[in-house]
Amino acid sequence: MIRPARLLPALGAALLLGCASASAAPTDTTSPLRLGSNENPFGYSPKAKAAVIQYLESANYYNRNEVDEMVKVCAEKEGVTPAYILPTAGSGPLLEMTGAAFGKEGVNIVTAAPGYPQLTSTFAKWGGTIKYVTVNEKLGYDFKSLALSIDAQTAMVYICNPNNPTGVLADPAELRRFILAVPPSVLVFVDEAYLELSKGGVEANSMAPLTKVRKNLVVSRTFSKAYALAGFRAGYGIGHPDTLARLQRHNIGASPSYLAAIAAREAVKDQEHLKENVRKYQEVRAYVCQEFDRMGLSYAQPEGAFILFKAGMESSEFVKKMLERKIMVTRPFGLGPLEKDYTDWVRVSIGTMEDMELFLGATKSILGKT
Repeated sequence: MIRPARLLPALGAALLLGCASASAAPTDTTSPLRLGSNENPFGYSPKAKAAVIQYLESANYYNRNEVDEMVKVCAEKEGVTPAYILPTAGSGPLLEMTGAAFGKEGVNIVTAAPGYPQLTSTFAKWGGTIKYVTVNEKLGYDFKSLALSIDAQTAMVYICNPNNPTGVLADPAELRRFILAVPPSVLVFVDEAYLELSKGGVEANSMAPLTKVRKNLVVSRTFSKAYALAGFRAGYGIGHPDTLARLQRHNIGASPSYLAAIAAREAVKDQEHLKENVRKYQEVRAYVCQEFDRMGLSYAQPEGAFILFKAGMESSEFVKKMLERKIMVTRPFGLGPLEKDYTDWVRVSIGTMEDMELFLGATKSILGKT
């Protein structure tokens, strides 16, 4: 155990007073309102903050067993042994490790489009081919088409649930049946970055329990979204130890830092704060959908930290007009694989109620809505 740190009285008091503040956003008023990166505006656990402050004085020492303790807490939460947990600096490194571990010439990965590209692009960089399957009419996964796309050269299937950028949540029973039907030689990677924010959350929708019976399944988690620890960089993968060992061979040191592991560990313990963050997300998300309905705007059913909606004009033009009003939303659509039908769709991150009032006011102004 690392030696207990002495509290920094003045600094600790000042920082703890700020812990209750919902917003951790930069205070530079000249910068645009950031509604494009799915950052959590509601703040992270005060208990996690207090723990980080407590151990600041020991940050000059190398990580001792803080990551191991984080792994133990996460394993208990997931109902697995620590051997089933691979800690990483956010889920991004895990996505890239997996793409590197399975990507090579002569093999392919099956995924949906639109979709999140970090794993699939890494897979392609290592020589693999990406096979895209368009989402269904509700902008969710078409599991029948995904299954039909798997062939003798398929090494992986990548599922982001809820989908990013559509935000649509897969039916858990349908996703479970799909995973169980995939050949054992094909890895299924389920990215659950936003799952805590969905209806029913992890308890109702996670595929992690299947890792105990399916060696060809990896599930990823991040502390950047619902737990609001994006700046710390902490996450983990859940999978059979043999499968995780294959990924680990491509780990270039992307483990959580000393303070990130402490923050993540304490955030997991503070489930009340997580529940409150989820409640706020769902409340604001429902309000924005209600306002979209009043404006007559179409949108995908959102279950994550964002909403994909039809802007009524080319997305590049809408994004430009938002920036003129100092509001930053996501990249223009229509440029990625199978996105030609989405050139007038835009993804906006969920902010505070005040943030979204500004966004909605700007949207009405741009579109001439009242």
